[in-house]
Amino acid sequence: MTVMPLSFSRLNTFEQCQAKFDYMYVTKRVKDQGSSASEYGNRVHEALELHGRAAAAKDPGIAARLALDTTPERAQTLKQWGPLVERIAARPGTKLFEHQMAVNKDLQPVDWFAKDVWIRSIADVLIVDGDKAVCIDWKTGKVKDDPSQLQLFAAMVMWQYPEVQKVTTSFIWLAYNQTTDATYDRRYLGALWNALKPRFDRVQEVIELGVFKAKPSPLCNWCAAKTICPDARTR
Repeated sequence: MTVMPLSFSRLNTFEQCQAKFDYMYVTKRVKDQGSSASEYGNRVHEALELHGRAAAAKDPGIAARLALDTTPERAQTLKQWGPLVERIAARPGTKLFEHQMAVNKDLQPVDWFAKDVWIRSIADVLIVDGDKAVCIDWKTGKVKDDPSQLQLFAAMVMWQYPEVQKVTTSFIWLAYNQTTDATYDRRYLGALWNALKPRFDRVQEVIELGVFKAKPSPLCNWCAAKTICPDARTR
């Protein structure tokens, strides 16, 4: 059975509105054009990734590239959060930035673009140190209390790295100087996945059925499909 590649972001879109998921990822009638907030988030992520790589590898080439970018926004980003990135990069272990992880339906690691890929995740920072790992995700938006993405990160790391027995996951809410942390032990990986699996299976079931229910809400005003969706609730 062919499965659609999913991610936490796609799962979130599906659970927000199945019709939106259909328009964006199944029929692909629309493309998310992003927003000023998402574009800002992308720029912050890029700056912190480059700074982290330079700090971890002590790479003068990357450091020089950073020095050439003198935009006020980049300078402010590194002034605010550069020291935090440097402290993280100084931790023991192998440091990986914007690290791609993917598994198939058998939960076996596969290439990002493998034909049988099912779930993908990108860790903004992943540190693997023996039987322990730390997975960090930068957040530039408002603080939200949803552990699902942290749980998925922990599972993905343990599937990718069989030697890892414990994963500490962290959302770092940059604008609020807050963190959301959780630690997961490999012995509970089965229970962790059992809680997430029905949600991913549900996406596949609806795709196979081909009936996507709309969930009109004020969020329709920011939906890329609002002009073609007959159920859109717009002002």
